[in-house]
Amino acid sequence: MNTILAMVTEMEFSSWALVSSVSLLLLALFALYHQQRKNRINTDLLKRTQNDLRALINASVGMGERMLEMERRQRRLAERQEQLDIYDAANQPYEQAIRMAQNGSKIEELVEICGLSKTEAELIKIMHRFDKAS
Repeated sequence: MNTILAMVTEMEFSSWALVSSVSLLLLALFALYHQQRKNRINTDLLKRTQNDLRALINASVGMGERMLEMERRQRRLAERQEQLDIYDAANQPYEQAIRMAQNGSKIEELVEICGLSKTEAELIKIMHRFDKAS
């Protein structure tokens, strides 16, 4: 009877060891599956993030190009404005002389006040006279 009892105990231990091993194997397989699933999710998330980053970089490059073009335009406009300011400053005595001539000022007044030569003052006076006649 002792031998039978020993055999039953040995069989129970073997069954328990087998069940235990299978359980550990199943647990390991489940953990591996779960880890692979997390890796796929992380890979997908990484791909989406990379695509978003590429889109942001492309948009940033486009905005940079637009900003450079706007800066070029602004520089050209500033240069044009400066040229117009220089032109206006250069023509200011003439404009004042024209107004004075239209108000009947004499050639000597145009020379003295506007700093024009006598010939320039005469020309403005003559041109103004033609404007009045038309």
